[in-house]
Amino acid sequence: MIAYQFLRALGRLALHWFYREIEVVGMERLPVDGPLLLASNHPNALVDALVVGCCLRRPVVLTAKATLLENPVTRFLLRAAGVVPLRRASDALRPGGDGVLDPARNADAFAAVLDVLDAGGVVLLFPEGKSHSDPALAPLKTGLARIAIMARDERQLMSVPIVPIGLTFERKWEPRSRVLMHVGTPIIDRDSSVDEPNDVAALTRRIDAALRAVTLNFRSADEARSLVSISTVLTEVLDEFRPLHRPDPPLADQVRVVHRVVDIVPRLSELDSELGARVERFLSRVATFEDLLRHNRVAASDVQMSTSTAAGMWFAVRETWIATIAGPLALWGRVNHWVPLRIARSLAVRMSRTPDEPATNTIVAGLLLVAAFYIMQILLVAWSLGGVAATLYGASLPLSATWDFRYADRLRRGVARVRTYLRFRLEPSLYHQLRNDLAWLRGEAIALDTLIVRTPTPYSVGAW
Repeated sequence: MIAYQFLRALGRLALHWFYREIEVVGMERLPVDGPLLLASNHPNALVDALVVGCCLRRPVVLTAKATLLENPVTRFLLRAAGVVPLRRASDALRPGGDGVLDPARNADAFAAVLDVLDAGGVVLLFPEGKSHSDPALAPLKTGLARIAIMARDERQLMSVPIVPIGLTFERKWEPRSRVLMHVGTPIIDRDSSVDEPNDVAALTRRIDAALRAVTLNFRSADEARSLVSISTVLTEVLDEFRPLHRPDPPLADQVRVVHRVVDIVPRLSELDSELGARVERFLSRVATFEDLLRHNRVAASDVQMSTSTAAGMWFAVRETWIATIAGPLALWGRVNHWVPLRIARSLAVRMSRTPDEPATNTIVAGLLLVAAFYIMQILLVAWSLGGVAATLYGASLPLSATWDFRYADRLRRGVARVRTYLRFRLEPSLYHQLRNDLAWLRGEAIALDTLIVRTPTPYSVGAW
């Protein structure tokens, strides 16, 4: 348990260094005690397990593909964290595998998982069976449903909730982007709505439906790019002007808008010609607005800023004061971490072959290199100034790095706002055009949403 708590603390630190923010929605749906199965989508390799394990208050037993144990570094970390290795059918059939598909290959792993549930623990599984970058969920494997039914039939655990968890990454490979963890409604296998409680396929279908409700699923990568782009602009258009430390709308809001757009798209072909033309005009204005923003390097959320002299002076005074206080600590963090983290990122990008590898590789390489640099620096300080100075020096390192990342985010966005403010002051016509466009788009988006919902079609649309 001590090793697990240490690794979880280390994981939280690494996640907050790599990602700017991790939002959690629906945490209240998780039972506070008793056996629990977590079913998560799997878009980002080991980072997925880190996010879930570090965000939950309860200890989580992780499952992972057995091939990860082939790497000595990941083998040490996974064993220290108490990970249960699962052998996939694809592992036996891959080049270099033994080619023999043993039906009982995961008997010991299933027994270990059942032991955890029997003791009232939490187990995380990825029923897709692989990490991937496809625009939709992969077909689910039956292992999770089999474990749930085995827990009921073999261990007499009559109430083991299966909780779907949807992980959405803003740009999973990119440092200082954001993550959303959406906890869905628990599935209870003994629920009377299940017609075939012993049917693994039926339970797997229920898990699939529950996961789709908390994840984004598209028919193609092109559709994903198009709908996410539109939804991003709409989310900012519908949002308010935000403070510099939280300059963007919550990722959860953007995901809700994407779900809404995905729900509405199938209805468009059923609309009457007048309403259809109105939708086309709206989409054209969205595209024009987005192009204008991109051409002028303006964030949609900054269009609502005040361009008064008083607002500009207050911004300058406030940010200068914050820089005076925060700047030295942030600089200390940058000096002590820039080299190992740059090396780690370079190595990670070089080693990665798919979009779901850079984050994991950066985090693992970064932890190892930063730890090595810490040890060297602390030993040098201890040799030069003694143990007390070395202890204080070591304590300052992770704190300064965390502050460096946060202040760098603020500084980057602050510079962008200064540039936008000056642009609007020099070109008031651009400012007024963007504000008028934003106001029109906001009003029209709300009006069209209401009209489309009221239009009878063969499709059913949920609430936004």
